[in-house]
Amino acid sequence: MAKNLYDDLDLLYREIWGHSLHHGAWVTGHESIKEAREKLIDLSLKQLDPKGTIADIGCGYGVLAHKILDQYDCKVLANTNSERQASQITPRSGLTILQGDWLQQPLEPKSLSGIIAVESLSHFASFEDFLKHTLPALKPGGRIVICDWFSETGSHFFLRQLARTGNLPPWRSFSSLSCKVTDLQTVYSQDLSREVAPTWTALFWRSIQLPLRKPYLLVTLLKKIITRPSLLVAFPLIRLAYHTGNLEYRVLAYEK
Repeated sequence: MAKNLYDDLDLLYREIWGHSLHHGAWVTGHESIKEAREKLIDLSLKQLDPKGTIADIGCGYGVLAHKILDQYDCKVLANTNSERQASQITPRSGLTILQGDWLQQPLEPKSLSGIIAVESLSHFASFEDFLKHTLPALKPGGRIVICDWFSETGSHFFLRQLARTGNLPPWRSFSSLSCKVTDLQTVYSQDLSREVAPTWTALFWRSIQLPLRKPYLLVTLLKKIITRPSLLVAFPLIRLAYHTGNLEYRVLAYEK
């Protein structure tokens, strides 16, 4: 997973994205970024129906994990590969922070009542390895909710470049995941590409405005652009990829 990217760009992620690094869902088109993100997360949690012990894989700064603990009678295992993200998660009762590669975390069989992976599955080099490691820990009747982007045309040049910019493996198709979850029952599947695409327009404008809002970050921003020049075009290109149908975003729920 993209540990070095999230550690290297930690400050800029927080200044541009905030502490929640997820897409938002613009249902009416008039939502704020915060409202759009809440709608996507609320939809995800509705499909998960958290109870027992939940694994939040790719938890970022712990925003979703804390929301689960606030709203449900649960325990949460929150996993991030980033040391800087893990250090900024507020400890609390019921929360266990697992810092490091998820595939290296020891998991007790049938120990999890639910699993949620919001925009983290695409960081794993192999869907099969992720499922092989994760699913034995899920209890029968438990659900795994996945929110992520997929592409049937991930071999296109500009998509390969975008993947490299984000330290991601090549984008894979939704069908490449579907053929690996045949032992699970699909209980929900929704294409939210149109609703989440405005995320990248909003983030583009926030990145443009950042030097004006916080001039003291200009030097830091320029240094990151020099070392990662493709960052300049990543946001508009991702927005274009959604517009052309080269990227699709799905919310999925499977039951064991």
